[in-house]
Amino acid sequence: MFPPMNEHLLLVLWFGLGVGLQVLLLIRGDWRWGKLAVCIAVGAAGMLPGKHEHQYQPFVHVLIALGLFAFFFAIWFKDDLLPVISEKVLLSYSLIFWFAFFSYFYKGTVYNNLLLAALFLPSAATLLIAVVRPKLNFAWKLCLYTWFLSIVVSIGLLQFPFQHLAIFLSPQANPWITPLDCIVAGMAFLYLAVNIAYLYELIPIPGKNQSWQDRMKEWHALTDLMTQRFEDEPMHRMGLLLLACQGVALLVVYFFHWVPAGLTINLFVVLPSILALGRNSTSLALQQQKSALDAAPELSGLKRDNN
Repeated sequence: MFPPMNEHLLLVLWFGLGVGLQVLLLIRGDWRWGKLAVCIAVGAAGMLPGKHEHQYQPFVHVLIALGLFAFFFAIWFKDDLLPVISEKVLLSYSLIFWFAFFSYFYKGTVYNNLLLAALFLPSAATLLIAVVRPKLNFAWKLCLYTWFLSIVVSIGLLQFPFQHLAIFLSPQANPWITPLDCIVAGMAFLYLAVNIAYLYELIPIPGKNQSWQDRMKEWHALTDLMTQRFEDEPMHRMGLLLLACQGVALLVVYFFHWVPAGLTINLFVVLPSILALGRNSTSLALQQQKSALDAAPELSGLKRDNN
């Protein structure tokens, strides 16, 4: 099925290793081997030839298999993967997004300016909400969470090394890519595919042979989980200081190019996982959120006793 072991096949294996490493980073400490085995089995189905496929292309099918695995991995592990976010997190990712937008995309054309104006609106709304702090209902929380996912996907698309997919789509070209490049590309591929899967699942369109009632049940379950993961927390001085420092750092890198743009983006994106000190950052945030909710009634009781 595959050609003899050569440098090109090794690059594909390195890419797959990157996908596996990203899986470890996303669900570390929260293993569910049964669900993971099902995701692998579904992904393996991508290796089957199509009905009208005259010439089997193994490397293309490997890419399809990885895509299927990523989609079902996102759906089956959404309780572990969907992060807890807040206005502070949204503002932080908005800064990263605008840095990536101007570093990789913006050329000053009319189209660029129109797109800039359209994308500025949700960023401005996030800043206004963080300052005014109105009571957010279900719709607002869902819109903000959707904007967060859109930012993550946009950042990934702006800097994802699409040329590295040539190892699957154009094997005859045999591009010059190092194993490290393939590992990083594999990790970015899974992270990007997972967030694209969540955006896709937000479209309330029934699948093949699926009733509208069943689709809406799934949609409400997903959106309820997303809105529960939106933490309406006050913006403290330390949070404002960290955001200001992040903004200054991004401006310095943008104008003086002391650090590569891609490295800067990746550092700010993975910082929450690094601060989690080896634990699943989503699980850690949920534990902190639960502790805060449990402590709230006790604090209220103390205040009543003091009065």
